Amino acid sequence: MDIELRNGVGIEQLKREARKWLETVENYYGIVPIIYTNVDFYRNILGSEFDKYPLWVAHYYEEQQPRIQRNWIFWQHNDQGNVNGITSKVDFNVFKGDSNEFRNILVH
Repeated sequence: MDIELRNGVGIEQLKREARKWLETVENYYGIVPIIYTNVDFYRNILGSEFDKYPLWVAHYYEEQQPRIQRNWIFWQHNDQGNVNGITSKVDFNVFKGDSNEFRNILVH
């Protein structure tokens, strides 16, 4: 679930709807969905009540790791990457784990 903006929705309503979506997806597919958001949105809006979900966190231009207290599995650390064959800037991400751990999170 990509959740980064409130767009005028109250915090409690946003949390209710996010939980409903996450639970629906988990029940249907039998897997725990990943939340993608930025550090400030997680800290200020979602908070620890969403800690059961794996986190893909956007926190650009940090040198070592994102500044967030909870565990994360993906870190989007840059939005200005260059890749041969692509003319526009691309996002760069890091997976926190090895190839076996990556295989374990794939949907089969």
